[in-house]
Amino acid sequence: MKRYFIPFPAIFFSISILAQSKVDILHYKYEIELNDNNDTIHGKSEIKFSVPTVFKSIDFDLSGKPETGKGMQIMRITYPDAWPVDASYDGKNFQHKNDKITINTERISLKKDTSSIIIEYKGIPSDGLIISKNKFGNRTFFADNWPNRAHHWIPCVDDPADKATVEFIVTAPDHYQVISNGVMIEETNLPDHRKITHWKENTPLPTKVMVIGAADFAVNNIGEVNCTPVSTWVFPENKAEGFYDYAPAKDILACYIPYIGTYAYKKLANVPSKTIYGGMENASAIFYHENSVTGNRDEVSLLAHEIAHQWFGNHVTEKSFAHIWLSEGFATYLTHLYFEATKGTNYFINGLQNDREQVIAFTKSASWPVVDSTDNLKA
Repeated sequence: MKRYFIPFPAIFFSISILAQSKVDILHYKYEIELNDNNDTIHGKSEIKFSVPTVFKSIDFDLSGKPETGKGMQIMRITYPDAWPVDASYDGKNFQHKNDKITINTERISLKKDTSSIIIEYKGIPSDGLIISKNKFGNRTFFADNWPNRAHHWIPCVDDPADKATVEFIVTAPDHYQVISNGVMIEETNLPDHRKITHWKENTPLPTKVMVIGAADFAVNNIGEVNCTPVSTWVFPENKAEGFYDYAPAKDILACYIPYIGTYAYKKLANVPSKTIYGGMENASAIFYHENSVTGNRDEVSLLAHEIAHQWFGNHVTEKSFAHIWLSEGFATYLTHLYFEATKGTNYFINGLQNDREQVIAFTKSASWPVVDSTDNLKA
């Protein structure tokens, strides 16, 4: 997720699970409306889940809206297989507080193994979807869900253990191009200078790597690796530099497949964004910090790290946040393997040694273990 995993263990040990769902989420379908007049988004989520034998309520994570400020307001909840619940009800049918939606299901009688619920909402995201301007002063929308920030803009179970397939149907002003997970299903211009873009991912994902990005992009299709298209989505103002800097992604993907195994997704897109991290390994649509584009290929190691996460962290996912060091460790190690393949064994050995020295130095000052600290660590 980060460029290096060592300096960030505090995050891993301090995060709590927001909701222990009584259901298993199977698929999320999000319809999101963006606009240039304000930062309010309108959302409609259809969540498909498996139905347990006995349950009295269903919990979803969604940031609430205080009387003033940012957050999400539920407009309507509908249970297509049973009965509708309107937001004007007195709260007996659902509650939305402490960033959790609790829906009373005692009146529901379901005859199927799976069911779905539709949640319509609106609001200004307090986090998770970053609405701002890029370094060139142009308005952008970039999701930044890791580690458990998705619930600030989409209803979900914000827990890496509950993976699901996902699709995003984004309606936005037609000057934007929209990137997301999976394969583009539709792109249609509307009469009112808006555009619908529909992306769908059929490989189950944790919410931490489900994303959308909307900006004015220049797109470069680099080529294919084992029939998987690799592309670069950068800002038009520095597209030449961006196309050059992100071009190694194709070779990195080709290098990893023999080491690890089949790539799980139908594309690989690399995108500068407004992520608060150095890079974010969103499945099949990796977001990097916007200053990663320099024209000097300064961030090849960052590309290698985030692409490795497509296997470790995305396709194979930790059960809890406390174990995220596992995918960070694999991504860090595989970055060294890539440089061994391209620069030689000495580069690989030096990289491992540098990592070891960083870990030992960190354990001497940290008040928590990286994984398991001991008193006899020696350089």
